[in-house]
Amino acid sequence: MAHVASLSQLQTPPWASVDGELKPYTDVNLHISAEALTRALSVFEGVKGYWDPEESTFRLRSPAAHHERLKRSAQLFHIPFDVSYEEFVRRHTQLAAELLVPEKDLWLRPTLHVTEGHWGEGTAATMVITAFTQTKSETAPMKLGVSTWRRGTDVDLPTRVKGSANYVVARLARIEVRKRGYDDAVLLNREGRVAEATGACVVMVTDEGVVVPPSSEGALDSLTVRILEQLCLREGVGFTRRPMDRTELLAAREVGIAGTISELTLVDEVDGFAFPTDGVLRDLRSSYMRVMRGEDHLPGVDMVPVLTAQDIAPDELATSGRTASLREAVRPATRPRRRPRRAPRASGRGRTRGGSRAGSSRCTPRRR
Repeated sequence: MAHVASLSQLQTPPWASVDGELKPYTDVNLHISAEALTRALSVFEGVKGYWDPEESTFRLRSPAAHHERLKRSAQLFHIPFDVSYEEFVRRHTQLAAELLVPEKDLWLRPTLHVTEGHWGEGTAATMVITAFTQTKSETAPMKLGVSTWRRGTDVDLPTRVKGSANYVVARLARIEVRKRGYDDAVLLNREGRVAEATGACVVMVTDEGVVVPPSSEGALDSLTVRILEQLCLREGVGFTRRPMDRTELLAAREVGIAGTISELTLVDEVDGFAFPTDGVLRDLRSSYMRVMRGEDHLPGVDMVPVLTAQDIAPDELATSGRTASLREAVRPATRPRRRPRRAPRASGRGRTRGGSRAGSSRCTPRRR
C-alpha cells in the first residue's frame, strides 16, 4: 500500500504561496547556495483543512498551535520568523481558496527555508506554503516493520524541532522496510525503545488504555496525539505517555499511528505480529473524525473556519470549489515590494496571478 503522505506529494498543484504571494508551483525555485539545501536548514508544519458539508464551511485544524510550534522550531534552529498568527492564517486561506475541492480534504505544508546567510551569520528565511488534496475515504490498515535505523537523541537532532533534517533517517527507514513488504517503519531510539514511525507517532492499546511514547523518547510533540488525549479523557479511556519497549509493542492489544496527515490510522501488523482493527482505536478514530468534520465539538480543539459556501458560486462548488470572487476576498491588498535577484536568494520565473514578474519568489523545494 502506498503511504498516504507519499500519495499527496505525487501531486503537482497549480499554485504555492511564497511570502504571502501566490506563485505558480512549478516556477518557484531555491538557489543552490541556500543553506536550506547545503545544510538542510528548513522547518515546517503540516496543517490539515476539512470541509464541513453540513455548514458548507472549510476549517483549519489548530492553526494557532501549528503557528506556535513552527515558531518554536525556528527559534531552536536560529531561523528568523516574524509572521504573525493572523498573517499565517491569511496565507493559508489564500492558497486554500485556489486549491480547495469540497469533495476532498486539503493538507497544507508551511515551510521556512533558510535562503540567505552562512553558519548563522546574516540568516534570512522565506516562508513557502504548498498544499495537496487528500481523499476523505478511510485509510486502510497499515503494516509496519521495525527498522534497524535509529531515531537520534535531543543532542543529535532535537525531535521537538519539526525540521527537514530529522526526516533523513525516516526516509532510510521507510526504504528499508518497504523492501520487506511493509507500508511504514517503526524507529527505535538509542536505548532500543519505540520512538515513532517515519512521519507519525506510534499508538498502542494495553490493559492501561492508550499508550504513546513521550517526546523524551524521540517522538514529535504531536498535536494529533494531544487531541486523542482529550478524546480519551472525555470518553473514559485511559491515556498514558511513557517509554514503550519493542516487545511491548509487539504484544499490545491494538496498534495505530497518529499524525496530522495520517489522522489515526489503524495498524494490523508489526513485524509479522497481527492486531485487530475493530476495537478502541477504531472508536477513537471515529470520534476524532467527527470532530474534524464538524459533527462534534471537543473543548480545547480549535477548528477555525476560513472559507464558506457564501464565497463560492453554486456551480463552482459542485466542480472546483473556487471562484474569482473568493480569490479576491483573500488576495492581499498590496503585494510585497519586489526585491532584486541575487544569490543566494532563490528566484522564480514566469508571472504571478496579478501579472507581475515572479522575480521576488525565493524558494520552494517539493514536499518529501
